[in-house]
Amino acid sequence: MFQAVRLFSTARVVADSAASTSAKINPKLAAKQFISPDASKSKARTLRRKEVRLKKQIIRDVNNFKKHAARNVQFQVDPVLGAADNGFVARVKQEVQDQGNHLAYGYERTEFEKLLYGAEKAALDKAKGTEVLNESIRTTEERKKRALLTILNIRNTNAQDRKTLAIRLAKEEFQRHEGDTASPEVQAAILTVKIHFGMDHVKQNPKDKDHIQIVREMVQHRQRILKYLKRDKPETYYFTIAKLGLTDDVITREFNMGRQYFQDFKVWGDKQLIKLSEKQKKKADAVADLQKRVAEYNELAKKNHEILQDES
Repeated sequence: MFQAVRLFSTARVVADSAASTSAKINPKLAAKQFISPDASKSKARTLRRKEVRLKKQIIRDVNNFKKHAARNVQFQVDPVLGAADNGFVARVKQEVQDQGNHLAYGYERTEFEKLLYGAEKAALDKAKGTEVLNESIRTTEERKKRALLTILNIRNTNAQDRKTLAIRLAKEEFQRHEGDTASPEVQAAILTVKIHFGMDHVKQNPKDKDHIQIVREMVQHRQRILKYLKRDKPETYYFTIAKLGLTDDVITREFNMGRQYFQDFKVWGDKQLIKLSEKQKKKADAVADLQKRVAEYNELAKKNHEILQDES
């Protein structure tokens, strides 16, 4: 049976399938020394002293690890691009690539079809010829249509046209009413689309510092807009950030889109952007050792808990 066992902190719960009853795992249990009934007095005294020292060490290490974790909380999602599986962004990108509905230079497929149908009908009405002549006109108009579709294929247009289409789609999805361009959620959605297009360029052009700065400013602008929306309409705010693939911490926490971000989120792969000093390396190694010790304390606490359960 699954059993929840708490380790050191009331906020952290781990699974312990071996435990049959709930038990509060604490530093004292992790430091527990099992003294044999036939152990000498000196041996028992030594083990009790060891238990006291170990308990103090565990408390100190766990508290230090908690402080470090509190100062170095990771963002829940990418603070620039948001969640990788965000449906809104994926849907907009798919729609932009869909040449069936949208054409280049802002033309819509439905309007395009109406225009060509009107041109063909006008040509047929003007000719007033035989069926053979009418068929020739239809063939000619069909060739014109195919040629125009090739020219207006969305894949043949430039990035700016694709971005313009994506912005319009984002606006239509978030607008409160027809023609809404000023509401915070619409502005945040438009900025999100622009940020994604900007980051696509940054990934391909890592030395384009001007473009990186533009994206950085858009991220900061989006934060300000969404902070305002949170104060003004909290329910709309949480709905908006969820739909944009963002979380509250990436909006409310201070964030700098610097080299640390590009390295942590592997924008340019595993490229090492920040070289640690010897002092920083020692600190990182110390934190890694501390984390390892805390994990060992947790395992020791569970093991001692199981022993006590078996003895009872």
